[in-house]
Amino acid sequence: MPFERVAKLSEIPDGCGLQVRCGELEIGLYRVDGCVHAMEDVCPHAGYPLHEGELDGSYVICPGHAWTFSVVTGLAEGEVEEEPLRRYPVRIEGDEVWIDVTAPLGGDDP
Repeated sequence: MPFERVAKLSEIPDGCGLQVRCGELEIGLYRVDGCVHAMEDVCPHAGYPLHEGELDGSYVICPGHAWTFSVVTGLAEGEVEEEPLRRYPVRIEGDEVWIDVTAPLGGDDP
């Protein structure tokens, strides 16, 4: 799998995400319980950048309309009926964060 270096682990803030770009894709990186999760960074409701939202445990709250998404599964919480957001495999090497945008994970893959 072609992993691409996207950030330093130390650049990902606590309590919110960090947006990175891979080609045309905007991806949010989130640190939760010592793990880094990579998920598409656009709310399907109105296009708000999710990385600007508050991180509550493993959920990011959209800054536009407060929709909540799991950064672990990509699924929306509550009565929102949306397809899961795409997530991407992450690899950490020292302080370097690498993701593979060619192999998105499904909504039920941890």
